[in-house]
Amino acid sequence: MAMNLGKLRASARPAFSGASPVLRARPVVAPTRRAICQPVKALEIDWSDPDTLVGLAGVVLGLGCGLGAPWFYIKQMEKDEIKLEELRSMNRANFEETGEYMTDEEIAKIRKPKWTDRREWQDDD
Repeated sequence: MAMNLGKLRASARPAFSGASPVLRARPVVAPTRRAICQPVKALEIDWSDPDTLVGLAGVVLGLGCGLGAPWFYIKQMEKDEIKLEELRSMNRANFEETGEYMTDEEIAKIRKPKWTDRREWQDDD
């Protein structure tokens, strides 16, 4: 081995380079994609394991709540917008007939006030 290394050093050494001749003599081969990551042939899941079932339940509940809650609130807001528009048209019609707007109590009987209705919006920019 020492004899082969000596021959390699003598043949691969340029006169002006300060790099190690052993490192320069090795051919550089880039690894192929196939060599880097091998596809998984099979994935075995033990469905009788309690940890697996708890994990699966967490995934299902997380997806259900994460997607279901925003969808529910969006539907509620759409329904509220429809009710609010009906209430505004009734209030306009009442103003044209009587000259007075509906009171807050009358409005609260038709549409329950939301928590955002009680907030004062301020622009603090």
